[in-house]
Amino acid sequence: MTQINWALVIPTYKREAVLEQCLRFAAAQTLPPKEIIVVDASPYWEKTQKRIMHELAAKYPAIDWQYVQAKRLSSAAQRNQGIALATADIVFLIDDDSFMYPDCAEEVIRIYAQDTEYKVAGIMPKLEALPPQPAAQNAQKSLDSPPLLKKRLNKLKIIQVKLRGFAKRLIKDDDIFIPYDFTFPKYLLPETLKKMAVHPVSMIHGARMTYRKEILAQVHFEETLERYAVNEDNDVCYRASRLGLLLHALNAKICHAHVSEGRLTHFTTTALWGLNQAVLHRFHSPDIVRFKTVFLKLLWQRLFTQTIKDILDRRWTLPSTRGIWFVLRHYEEILSKTPEELRAWYPQFQQTLIVEKV
Repeated sequence: MTQINWALVIPTYKREAVLEQCLRFAAAQTLPPKEIIVVDASPYWEKTQKRIMHELAAKYPAIDWQYVQAKRLSSAAQRNQGIALATADIVFLIDDDSFMYPDCAEEVIRIYAQDTEYKVAGIMPKLEALPPQPAAQNAQKSLDSPPLLKKRLNKLKIIQVKLRGFAKRLIKDDDIFIPYDFTFPKYLLPETLKKMAVHPVSMIHGARMTYRKEILAQVHFEETLERYAVNEDNDVCYRASRLGLLLHALNAKICHAHVSEGRLTHFTTTALWGLNQAVLHRFHSPDIVRFKTVFLKLLWQRLFTQTIKDILDRRWTLPSTRGIWFVLRHYEEILSKTPEELRAWYPQFQQTLIVEKV
């Protein structure tokens, strides 16, 4: 197998506890990373840096650890900053609450190595409902539930995840990003990969992305987006898919814990989902008139599905529903501006929304 190395790049903000768990799983991979790069926008980043470097990095001296201060509080800008520091062949871009199973990286790299014609641009590990066993043990040390209770809680969590997935498919809530060309690229699976546990996908989930470094050199994250930059992953994913095949690696496992601490509210994230998509299309879409028609239809669909999700999750103030209404009131203003005007105006508009609604 071709020798391929990998780097981990993680943007983070005020989530030091879950970040440490994430880094422990990454450092302990059966195929260790060449480098781990954390870009921290927290005001007390140096304190976390010292602890991570002393307690964790010292245990894995073969890994090149870089823990740096973010130049801007923006997950898109932080990712770009980390990617610029990376030298490895493959870059893993996961969330700070994504926990890699022990052989996750090895399974992903095995696929890249078999792609001898460089047809693959990015690979997404398979999502698991439960974290790897050490996380389940370490995260709940103080509670130390009896084994039978832990087993039942784990089964309950699996059932909940499956039910939410079924509900999501039932209300057809998967189509959340409109392609700039209004269609997704289609590729044939290379012969060298046909016997591997993979299948092509149109999009890669932002909490579990991996890309070839040369792809990321051509496709940067959009830094006009502030804070928790909703749709930054879909933007990069789609533009990367124009350059090569995207795959789902079924034997590479990862758990996304969905830790809410440090995140924006449901209202704000839903509003930014729509507003950011309008901005990104203003930058990249060749047909804004067509986009407006398709986008308006999508917004009305999302208004329905987000109301259902608010009710299912017992969010009685309907924050996600209100977020869609906010988009309906403002998206035309965004589409009426030139890209240059948006780059000057939109960052402040986002900040106002975040400050008022966070």
